[in-house]
Amino acid sequence: DCPLFKAIHMEWDDVAQMLHHCRESPSHAPLFFQNGNPITDPETTYANNPHAAYLDGCSIIVNHADFHHPIIANLCNSLQETFPHVYANTYLSPPDSHAVNAHADDRDVLVVQLLGSKTWKVYRKVPIQYPFENEQVGKNGLGVDPSVFAGGLCFEDEEITLSAGDVLYMPRGFVHEASTHTQTATTTTTNGAIEPSFHITLALATHDWCIASILPDTIRNTLIDNPEFRKALPIGPCSEYGGAQCEVNNFLKQQLESAMSLIQTNVTSGLLHEQMTKKYSMHNSRAGELRRIITNRKRPIEDQAEDNCVGYYAACRLTLNSVVRASSVEERNRVVLEEGRLRGLTVREETMQSLMTIVALMKEKSSLEIRVKDLRSIAPTESMSMCSNQFICDFTLLSFARCCVELGALAVVKEAEA
Repeated sequence: DCPLFKAIHMEWDDVAQMLHHCRESPSHAPLFFQNGNPITDPETTYANNPHAAYLDGCSIIVNHADFHHPIIANLCNSLQETFPHVYANTYLSPPDSHAVNAHADDRDVLVVQLLGSKTWKVYRKVPIQYPFENEQVGKNGLGVDPSVFAGGLCFEDEEITLSAGDVLYMPRGFVHEASTHTQTATTTTTNGAIEPSFHITLALATHDWCIASILPDTIRNTLIDNPEFRKALPIGPCSEYGGAQCEVNNFLKQQLESAMSLIQTNVTSGLLHEQMTKKYSMHNSRAGELRRIITNRKRPIEDQAEDNCVGYYAACRLTLNSVVRASSVEERNRVVLEEGRLRGLTVREETMQSLMTIVALMKEKSSLEIRVKDLRSIAPTESMSMCSNQFICDFTLLSFARCCVELGALAVVKEAEA
């Protein structure tokens, strides 16, 4: 029943389920990055389909993944028995890639590797001690000073590779970067394919737990309860508040003395603790409601009509154990795409030939029915180069099958047919 145990035993079908759920979320849609560069128009490029983006070599970031999968939701709820508030982001990266460039965060993070492996560089020199949101180097145009890279790495000046089940603590402010380059990949499947990397970052928003954050909020809440401190200062067009005779500096001095007296009387350690508790109770209540929705949500049973073997809803139910076949012309014609969307895929060069061979053979052998996880077995060995063989893993096959079913190239075989 341990939530962490369940998390580190997530499978690729769980990842696909999470990606489908966040794809439907208007407020937490997945983010796509290709070797450090964000995809700025995912709708046009990939129809917001994370599986299509993954096939093209993109990394997929899901913010607040605790709202999109029950296992991650329960893990965050469990950690909140110890920490004031915890939320989760997930990172899925294909082999030989990286999601984001070197950066620092405004929070402490626990990195938990769930599937595959990833190699990390954590730089020893901290450019800004305990940064706030606007001080995160490597983000929002704030560069990382070259001296950080010149200052060497933590862990005895070595890169470290996390494998499934490993946990890395990343303190607030430490610059870091991670990649899945093939020369450092350590996780392969029985057929020689390199697994992609899937890890979760459990975020502890420590920038909210410091006196520099709590005190200003508490002081403001104390002052705004007094109408005198809500008035505009007697300068410029607001001089009517204090009258023309009022000398601004003297007025400010009086206001400051009154405010300081009020603060010293009312702002106590007990009030600070109360304000912090109230703030996190609000965060936890809001997050708890969204987590309950995903925890109680059952796998959707879409229209079970006979023709529901192609298209979006058929694709969203697909797992590695699902059986697929080539679709008929009639079935393909039933799939109506949004205006402007092409009935095709963009896939990375390393896998393009093999994946196209698979779908061509499926169409040629129209009676063939095969499990998604076995799709690679139908491609002739000579069509699978060493590079292609390494990159066609289970999740690549699952993503490819989901995209093909959504576009109408493949159809799902119902249990009765199978």
